[in-house]
Amino acid sequence: MSNVIPRPIQHSAINYGRFGLLRSALAILLSGVLFVVSTAGFVYANLSSQFADQVVDIDAYTTGTQKQTPDSFEGRAVNILVVGTDSRYGASGDVGAGDQDDVPGVRNDSTMVIHVSADRSRVQIVSIPRDTLVDIPECKHRDGTLSDATSGEMFNNAMFYGANGGNSEEDLVPGIACVKSTVENMSGMTIDAFMIVNFAGFIDMIDALGGVWFNIPHRIDDEEAQLYIDVGCYKLDGTHSLAYMRSRKGQGDGSDISRIGRQQQLISAMVRELQSKNYVTDPGALINFLQAAIRAVKVSPNLGDATADAALLVNVLSKADRANIQFVTMPVEEPSWDPNRRIASEPMARNVWNALQRDQALPVGTTYTDGNGAQLVVPDPNAAPQSSAAPSEQDNNPSTPSTEEGSTDNTEQSVSVDNNAANEAAAQQTVASCPPKDK
Repeated sequence: MSNVIPRPIQHSAINYGRFGLLRSALAILLSGVLFVVSTAGFVYANLSSQFADQVVDIDAYTTGTQKQTPDSFEGRAVNILVVGTDSRYGASGDVGAGDQDDVPGVRNDSTMVIHVSADRSRVQIVSIPRDTLVDIPECKHRDGTLSDATSGEMFNNAMFYGANGGNSEEDLVPGIACVKSTVENMSGMTIDAFMIVNFAGFIDMIDALGGVWFNIPHRIDDEEAQLYIDVGCYKLDGTHSLAYMRSRKGQGDGSDISRIGRQQQLISAMVRELQSKNYVTDPGALINFLQAAIRAVKVSPNLGDATADAALLVNVLSKADRANIQFVTMPVEEPSWDPNRRIASEPMARNVWNALQRDQALPVGTTYTDGNGAQLVVPDPNAAPQSSAAPSEQDNNPSTPSTEEGSTDNTEQSVSVDNNAANEAAAQQTVASCPPKDK
C-alpha cells in the first residue's frame, strides 16, 4: 500500500448497538498489560485492590452440569471464557445504545473461549456466533429456583436464562454461571476462568492505550454505524475502533459471520499495539490503561489474584509468537428452517472443540486468523510440503490430532491451503507499513 498518514475520519454520533467481538478483545488486551506489569510489579500491587473489587464468585450457582475447576493453572492447559454482555444497566445505559427500558434483561452478546496451551506456546481463540442454536442446561437463579433445560435455543440467551430476565450487576453472577455451563455442555471442555466485559469503559481503555493503528482495506460508508472512512492506514481512537467493530452494512456479505472475520483483524492489531508499547519507560501510560481495563471487566476469583495469574499470562506472551495466536470462528451453517439462525457444522465444530480439549493443534482444513492478521488454512502435515506460513507445530507437534475418534479433518471448511503463503506475506507487509515508519 502507499505511504499513508493518519487523517481525520468523517464520523457523527455513534449508536453503540451490538459490538460483536469487541468486548472479547479486552481479555487479550488485559493479558498484555499483565505481561508488562511483571517487570514493574509494584504498579500492579498498587492497583490490586481495584481488581479485587471486580471479582465475581459463582460457587453458589454451580449445578450438576458444571465441571469443577482445579485451583492451579501450573503445568496444564487453561480455558478462559470471555463474555461480552449487552446489558444497559448503570453506565452501560448512558453510552448511546439505549437504556434498560429499551433493551431489558442481559444477554451474552459475544462469547469467546481462549485456550492457552500447556506449554504456553499457543493461544487459540474460538468465537461462538451469538445466533447459534444450542442446548442450554438448567441454571440456578438468584432466588434458588432453576430454569428448565432447553434445546434449540439461541446461544446468546444463556445469560438471560441464568439471570432470570434480570438486568442488574447481581444478575450477572447467575448469568455467567449459566453461560459457563452452556459452553461446557457444548464444547465438552472445562472452563477454568472467566471474564465479563462491560462495554461502557471500552472507549476510554482504547484511548488510554493511545489508539490502535489499523489498515482499512476497503472504503466504508455505513450509515447505521455512522462510519465513513477511506482505504488507508489510520490510528483509530476508541470511538472509531468501536464504530469499525460494529460496522456491518456495505461490507462483505453483510452477515454477522463476515463481521466477525473483520473484527478478528482489528483484535490482532490491538494485540500488536500492546506488544509495541514500552510501559517500563512510561509507567504513567500503564497505570492509565490498566485502570481503564480494570473498569471494563469482571473476573473469576482465580483471575483476580495477581500472584496466581500473572505467571500464566507472562509465559503466554513471552513464548507465543504471532503465528501461534489463532482466531477461529466455531464452524456453523445455516439451518434449512431459518436463514437467520446458525447451527454447529459437524463434524467440523466438534473437531475444533476436541482439539482444544486435547490441547492439540487445530484440525487440518480449519480456517483461522493469526496474530499478524493473515487468514490461513491449517495444512495437512502428511501432505506434500507447501510454501505456507502456517504455525510450525503442525509439522512438529507430537500431539497432532489422530483419527482414533472419527474424522479430525476440517478440509470441507476450506478449498485449499494454496493461498497461505500469499496471505501471510500480504499481512506481514501491512504490519510493516502500518503504522508508517515515521510514526
